[in-house]
Amino acid sequence: MQLDSGLFRYEHDFVSGADSQQNNIVRQAGAAFALGEYLLYSKDPVAREAIDRARSAFERHSVAWKEGKLLAWNGKQDQAKAGATALAILATLFSAADEQALQSDGQLRGWVKGILALQQPNGGFSSKPGSKMQSAYSNGEIWLALAVLVDRSGDAVDPVLSGALEQADNRFLAFYTDQPDIGFFHWGMMAAANRFWSTRDPRFSRFIAEQTRLFLEQLRPNTSSKSNSCYSVEGLLAGLEVLHAEKGYEGLSGQVGLRVDEEMQKNLRLQILPGQKNIRFSKLRYLKAPELERYSGAFLNGKYRPQIRIDATQHCLSAMLKDKARSAKSTPAPKTH
Repeated sequence: MQLDSGLFRYEHDFVSGADSQQNNIVRQAGAAFALGEYLLYSKDPVAREAIDRARSAFERHSVAWKEGKLLAWNGKQDQAKAGATALAILATLFSAADEQALQSDGQLRGWVKGILALQQPNGGFSSKPGSKMQSAYSNGEIWLALAVLVDRSGDAVDPVLSGALEQADNRFLAFYTDQPDIGFFHWGMMAAANRFWSTRDPRFSRFIAEQTRLFLEQLRPNTSSKSNSCYSVEGLLAGLEVLHAEKGYEGLSGQVGLRVDEEMQKNLRLQILPGQKNIRFSKLRYLKAPELERYSGAFLNGKYRPQIRIDATQHCLSAMLKDKARSAKSTPAPKTH
């Protein structure tokens, strides 16, 4: 639900009937990112308008950093978030009317300069100004943003930008193979898939295969019946498309397909449906909330977590779009006579 400010209702609790007093600029930008993905799929002008309003809100929540800008919830530079800025960049890229609009977008240039000013000598990125700490989440989000940005720039790509992406490629391919992280997984898989389709470099398909194995064997070896796992499905499906395109991964692809089906069957039960009157926990236990129908379409945070938060729905929207694309590719074309 988008508010008059252009931001989104952050979280609602169906037990208390109240909205959360907390907020998170990264998750706000993530909601705009998912709307951008939906816009690419649907061409729905309502989604474009929502992203434009969100971008105006993000501008009000941006602070100066070096020669650029970064998103910060409270207006303080030391609390600016690299990951939020990367997601705002992605929303902008997905919603741009054309390439000329991107080239003349001063807001986009400011955010990109802010991100590039956070890159460390090893190729990773500080999670915020003045910090040497890197975040698995923001590293993945930034990698994806840079990959899409370079891809969209074509022959006009800035050599500074392409150099930053090459540094990030080298860092993340090595580091997250040695130290896999669930916070990086879904963003990193989407970024690596984008890089594969842009370059056809087998380094990226090998990385995707290894990350997939690490996910299935170490990070999340079992499906949790209680959790909302749409974030994981985003990464699995982005990688699965690459595995299908490369030879030698048939067995791994089959495992991923089964796991995605299992995860999404569970995740879809967390969606609030039109006309739904209660949230059922078991045959004998349920929660009745009079405002439930207002939030139809949103996803619960988990089976026993009767709250909705924007990132849960963001990840599920993204996962559903990717799963829909998978189904479309696997459906045989109708025969013609």
